[in-house]
Amino acid sequence: MQGTSGPNVKVGIVGASGYTGAELLRLLSIHPNATVTYLTSRQFRGKQVKEVFPHLIRSPFEELSFDEFNPERAVELCDVVFCCLPHRASFPAVKALMEASSKVKVIDFSADFRFNSFETYESVYGVEHGARELFKEAVYGLPELFREQIKRSRLVANPGCYPTSAILALYPAVEAGALDTDHPVVVDSKSGVSGAGRKESVTFTFCEVNEDFRAYSVDGHRHGPEIAEKLGLKSVRFTPHLVPMNRGILTTAYFKTELSKEELQHLYENRYKGEFFVRVRTSPPRTHDVAGTNFCDIYVTKDKESGLAVVVSAIDNLGKGASSQAVQNMNLMFGLPEEAGLKLFSLWI
Repeated sequence: MQGTSGPNVKVGIVGASGYTGAELLRLLSIHPNATVTYLTSRQFRGKQVKEVFPHLIRSPFEELSFDEFNPERAVELCDVVFCCLPHRASFPAVKALMEASSKVKVIDFSADFRFNSFETYESVYGVEHGARELFKEAVYGLPELFREQIKRSRLVANPGCYPTSAILALYPAVEAGALDTDHPVVVDSKSGVSGAGRKESVTFTFCEVNEDFRAYSVDGHRHGPEIAEKLGLKSVRFTPHLVPMNRGILTTAYFKTELSKEELQHLYENRYKGEFFVRVRTSPPRTHDVAGTNFCDIYVTKDKESGLAVVVSAIDNLGKGASSQAVQNMNLMFGLPEEAGLKLFSLWI
């Protein structure tokens, strides 16, 4: 266990039996300041953690049982609740938690509070939002951009996995005014199958995914507007792809710039030099380099003929793209060392 001082945080997970919930449990099992006190799952209600996730046998919470969601019980048992539900299903649970206690903090994994306004959310997701009043409280949970706001927040909207990889790849250039907004910004991302969640679907069965490589939502993916909004861009040409691996995202972003390769390298190194979880590389990263970790590895170069900067970023979609980033946000919200429980390095092979 990684040693650190600080308060003990009582943690609940709503929707704990999915991939992100399981990854949260793995990470929290070694967190020096976290105690898991409350778990929910409709599918596995009444079963213990060790029955549902045998890989967590002998964890501190192996005998904790999955319960039915009850906001009053959740806020009684928890200081913070991770809400690992899909969009549309999440905002009623978040609203119930926030109304049940003025002290409990919530980290929401869905897209339900990621946008600056409910109008944008309703336009992108095509659903009426039932907790519009909470948008004024929600903070976008990307610490490298919004650290101080996260520290003061009671409701954090954990970013999407694709947006995390794309925003971190583009932000130094946007911040420095080095990205030419008169030209298109193109983001091409590839994700492992766990990004689709733990659900029954023919599309994600072995024979449908194995030895296959496909683009999807080519005419417009809902993460495109999320990326553009957080970067302050009018639009981003975003195309996701599904690759036959369990976890990981590799993103390649292209934009017009006047900076040289050396200037871009210097810009990115300077912007992220104080960020433990962003590693600016001198060679292109692989998804194996970050598997099971909270790292985002970035490589930047310049194509002289086209004048385009090329930025490659690699994250674990279940890690920096979801659960470990959520733990990073929890650490900030409770005044803990930001790296607490997260100094893990990839299995690599």
